[in-house]
Amino acid sequence: MRSEDADDIFEIVNQHAFRYWTLALPYESFDSIKTWLQPRSPRDLHYSAELDGRVVGASALRPFYGRRAHAAEFWIGVHEQHARHGIGSRLLAAMIDTADNWLNIKRLEMTVFTDNVAALALYKKFGFEIEGTHKAATFRDGAFVDAHCMARLR
Repeated sequence: MRSEDADDIFEIVNQHAFRYWTLALPYESFDSIKTWLQPRSPRDLHYSAELDGRVVGASALRPFYGRRAHAAEFWIGVHEQHARHGIGSRLLAAMIDTADNWLNIKRLEMTVFTDNVAALALYKKFGFEIEGTHKAATFRDGAFVDAHCMARLR
């Protein structure tokens, strides 16, 4: 991911589909998104998927520290017009390859809304398993929703 990708990623993050399926809030400013995209630590890795000179997908792999140095979390976002074309799969495959073969990460984890059928299918395809469910995990579109915690152990 490059700093010049911020405009395209700002567009993705402010799309309804991104906000609906993530914890993002609507109407976030360009500056707040640009700050959010900066690595939190030198170990964070950011990825982007480009098509015809535009970023159509983005993700980040964020390894933990200390006693959790064997684990990492991640996020993925794909432009609404390019959803279900394999971009999420390519981004997830790149993050898994990096985690497994370069960072010696044993555990990849994330939370996903229980009604996000497409994301659940993607994660299961890559070997993630549901470890539990957080009831009323977040407030979305006027209602509380549950989220699964999922992980993949290498």
